[in-house]
Amino acid sequence: MEKFRNVKLLLLLFLVCFTLTFTSCKNPVEEYGDTVIKTYKGTQQFGKEVSLKQLQESIKAFHAAHGRYPKDLEEIRNFTGLNLDGDKYDYDPSLGIIKLKK
Repeated sequence: MEKFRNVKLLLLLFLVCFTLTFTSCKNPVEEYGDTVIKTYKGTQQFGKEVSLKQLQESIKAFHAAHGRYPKDLEEIRNFTGLNLDGDKYDYDPSLGIIKLKK
């Protein structure tokens, strides 16, 4: 009976050591930090997509009002009053197509 108990203890000790050695245990603070960073990055991307959609709609509205596409991003800014960063977008005034720079 004593041998059986020792074997059980050794097996349990082995399993604990194996689990601690071969599984990645993250610190709860580290996990929280990773979650916050992922959420922040996701929110940033969502904001870019919303802004791009707003700009595309503004270009359509400008075209409907003036019969042409805006000649540049400054003209879109003046028409809409949106505060946009021209360095983030590629705009083709001949087709009225705006895209996020990569």
